[in-house]
Amino acid sequence: MPIFRIISFDGGGVRGALSSRLFKRLILDNPGLIKYTDLFAGTSTGGLISLSLAYGLTPDVIDELYSFNNMKTIFTPKRFNLFHSKYKNKALRELISTSISSDATLNDLDKFVFIPSFNLKGITANHWQGIFFTNFNNPSKHNHKIVDVALATSAAPTYFPSYNNFIDGGVITNCPAMASVITVMHKFPGKYRLQDFRVLSIGCGDCEKRIETNTSKWGILQWSLQPFSSVNLPLISVLLNDTSSLEDLYCRELLGNTYLRINPKLSEDIELDDYKKVTLLKNTANKYDLTKANSFISDVFLK
Repeated sequence: MPIFRIISFDGGGVRGALSSRLFKRLILDNPGLIKYTDLFAGTSTGGLISLSLAYGLTPDVIDELYSFNNMKTIFTPKRFNLFHSKYKNKALRELISTSISSDATLNDLDKFVFIPSFNLKGITANHWQGIFFTNFNNPSKHNHKIVDVALATSAAPTYFPSYNNFIDGGVITNCPAMASVITVMHKFPGKYRLQDFRVLSIGCGDCEKRIETNTSKWGILQWSLQPFSSVNLPLISVLLNDTSSLEDLYCRELLGNTYLRINPKLSEDIELDDYKKVTLLKNTANKYDLTKANSFISDVFLK
């Protein structure tokens, strides 16, 4: 059986600065990593990283996309009106378009991709449904523009407006590693077994969120907005923040030692729009010990 190699990136807004810097470091130690990877999976900000890599952008260029100035441009100005999203997506679209052609489609990618999103109207059914953007087979179905897919997977509710009736893929899975494995097995029946996969999962930093307030009497307003709390948008944070630990458990149980997850601990909680923490995120990635990751890549992933 052939080996199928997957690198997966979590969602997390500005915390993608940590993921992109970690990957940049990994490439310095493992120059063949991109060449031998079959599929890049990513949700939200991880989707942007995955699409960029599959498009052929270098890790250096992607790391620069997550600069302080770029993140500040995307996440300002902040709008406080309760009747629309905190930010427009114009700056995000413009940033993506600086490196990826606005006409390029999933058919133009050099690698397979797996990008979760959620459609509010339904595409193959008359109800809302999770959608996985892929480019596996039947090219006629993969004419979605890359920029549109990036905006669809990263349209986090309340932060950005929905995009073509799509919202952030994190409402399905914020860590798409196992979902991508199962989808590959489904798309290529009989070709791959679980033991044929090699999976490297890269997180956006481990933030230990908690709500200390007594929530027993909370209603719609309290769950929607807590402007003076460490968790400003409780319901959205719960929905988008953490299926990652559960996905990690699935991968460890089903894939065993052919799977590795990298997810450094963060010294503080960082909201997905907190552009002021970009330097902290990159410094955390710079200091993270990649010895185990490099051994996994050389001894397992690329074997």
